Amino acid sequence: MTESPLLRRWPQLNTIPSVSLGDYPTPVQPLELPGTGAGQLFVKRDDLTSARYGGNKVRKLEYILAHARQRGVTRVITAGATGSHHALATTVFGRQLGFDVSLVLFPQPLTPHVQEVLLADRALGAELRFTAHVSGLPAGMFAARVAHWKERCQVIPPGGSDSVGTLGYVNAALELAEQISAGQVPEPDTIVVATGTMGTAAGLALGLAATNLRITIDAARITARMITNERALHNLIRATAALLAQHGVSIDVNAAIARVVLNHDQFGEGYGKPTAAGDAATESFARIGLELDPTYTAKAAAALEAAMRRRPDSVLLFWHTLSAAMPQETSTMDDLPARFRGYLLNS
Repeated sequence: MTESPLLRRWPQLNTIPSVSLGDYPTPVQPLELPGTGAGQLFVKRDDLTSARYGGNKVRKLEYILAHARQRGVTRVITAGATGSHHALATTVFGRQLGFDVSLVLFPQPLTPHVQEVLLADRALGAELRFTAHVSGLPAGMFAARVAHWKERCQVIPPGGSDSVGTLGYVNAALELAEQISAGQVPEPDTIVVATGTMGTAAGLALGLAATNLRITIDAARITARMITNERALHNLIRATAALLAQHGVSIDVNAAIARVVLNHDQFGEGYGKPTAAGDAATESFARIGLELDPTYTAKAAAALEAAMRRRPDSVLLFWHTLSAAMPQETSTMDDLPARFRGYLLNS
């Protein structure tokens, strides 16, 4: 395993287990959207974290699954919406590392991409457990643990956003800092990124706070305020900083909190529901060969375009979190449990 930016900066963190799942560093490239000035817009291609299945969840799972393996876990249980990229990434890489995987999923607005994700979950061997609403996730995860009480299980929070998973994006921030130092990209004024469970934004904030860079983070909210809010974000930053402090690394928590602002402007009518601004951004990005999804990255791209209009002279970096690849495995509707078949048929 190639030494990570995290270990190059803080070798004492070698006591924290990790496993290599991705291909790093991910490239930083000019983002040549229509109407943008040369040298002012860039993209961090975390859609390319893995040719198997990329996106931002890979970096988190490198720490979460290594931690589970160290503890002798045989089954991981996690939760999300029916089109959850985290649920699919957990299935892809959990199964690759030999874990059984249980997914507790609630319905979201159905799109072809959501159906594709759900069928891939099943094809890769995940146990699918249906809950009618996001509020039912805690009970659903408890039921999954009870059903597998004879096994050694670990519950992974939605999005992989706990203090362990967030280390993946502390590492990513340091990776970007090395790319800036090497002259691969100018220092951006702001990073624009989608945020739901906020592990990506929290990790970036902590990693950047440990550098001499002045980059801020515009985190575009894509889930309800009960999930994505300032208090929860700050608590996640503090918890991750506390974990690092246990291993001898001190980061100024207040400086990290000051780095990141939650942007509530692009949420629209709800989680997974497209917006006009997101659809327009999707068309713009498609013209330059970058795919967006309506739930996460389209809304973040709309936030990027709004930032461009507000601050036309700024250097902005779009952190692309949607996988550029999908698993080749798929299944059919007949392979799904009955309640998931009903969801696909009745949505």
